[in-house]
Amino acid sequence: MKLSSTNRLTLLLTLAALSIILTACSSSGSSGNEGDFVIHLYTGSDEIGAESISFDELVANEDRPILLNFWAGNCPPCRAEMPALEQTWREYGDKVLFIGVDVGPYVGLGTYKSGQALVDEVGITYVTGNTSDRSVITDWKVQSMPSTFLIGRDGRVHDIVIGAISRSRLSQKVRELIAANAT
Repeated sequence: MKLSSTNRLTLLLTLAALSIILTACSSSGSSGNEGDFVIHLYTGSDEIGAESISFDELVANEDRPILLNFWAGNCPPCRAEMPALEQTWREYGDKVLFIGVDVGPYVGLGTYKSGQALVDEVGITYVTGNTSDRSVITDWKVQSMPSTFLIGRDGRVHDIVIGAISRSRLSQKVRELIAANAT
């Protein structure tokens, strides 16, 4: 079957338009749901006004930048950095919201019970809890425990710290986050 020049042009334009539409619909851009998860709180319900909240909802309703720390109850480096996180929270909590997420059950480093026990033992007061969504590990590309994401008020990741962080370095990173989000 031989197509006329007009039919070929029509077919070519139709295929090009279809290709553009399909590419736009399947783009790898964020739909706003990637990385979202629900946090079930161990501590901090007074800070956010709920016992459970989706991370996206928290970001959307928060005026401060956010420090998001993934940790595990049976992770020695996580345990070691928690006092520094608590001290830094007490110093900068009015300017940066700290959120700790216990992912121990998904990385083989504890249970929710051991996570809650660690929070109680260390005396953590910043927002911390667990999630029942194991995809948080892959969505946030958590490759090591602990992992800390410093997130601007616009919801974009400003900086990432892999592994335990010292009090002085943590304070420096938090000050940089505050400065980057100053209006």
